[in-house]
Amino acid sequence: MSQVEIISYQPELGEFFKSISYGWLEKYFGIEDADREVLENHKSNIIDQGGEILFAKLGDEIVGTCALINHGEGIYELAKLGVLESHQGLKLGEQLVNSIIEAAKKAKAKYVVLESSNRLKKALKLYEKLGFVEDKYLIQEPFSRCNVQLMLKLDY
Repeated sequence: MSQVEIISYQPELGEFFKSISYGWLEKYFGIEDADREVLENHKSNIIDQGGEILFAKLGDEIVGTCALINHGEGIYELAKLGVLESHQGLKLGEQLVNSIIEAAKKAKAKYVVLESSNRLKKALKLYEKLGFVEDKYLIQEPFSRCNVQLMLKLDY
């Protein structure tokens, strides 16, 4: 098996961010207008705002993705973590989240926050393993599926 490589956003990879994210959203929840806005306009909503989109590349194939959204004042949001079903179980999600945390540290973030659903048991277990704790923070995303809010305080 090839070694996984975590790579940064390049415009030609934007379609993978959309297709992987749409795939898991449709499977578990359905697509909301706010999803379409972020995914269809990811460059202006994430990259141009000081955020980051990372990709897991295995051989020549993009098999996972995750975003880091800048909310200002040192608060960044981990969003749209997804790995193709055919490649789950390889710890690619963990590698993506660890890389997102490192990107947040480089950006001098104070906190990485996220919203999730208690339906996503494996994802919640991963976030807990990496140090995220449940916390009601001020960022309220307009996703009806979200019923869990987690935060990671970054120490330098």
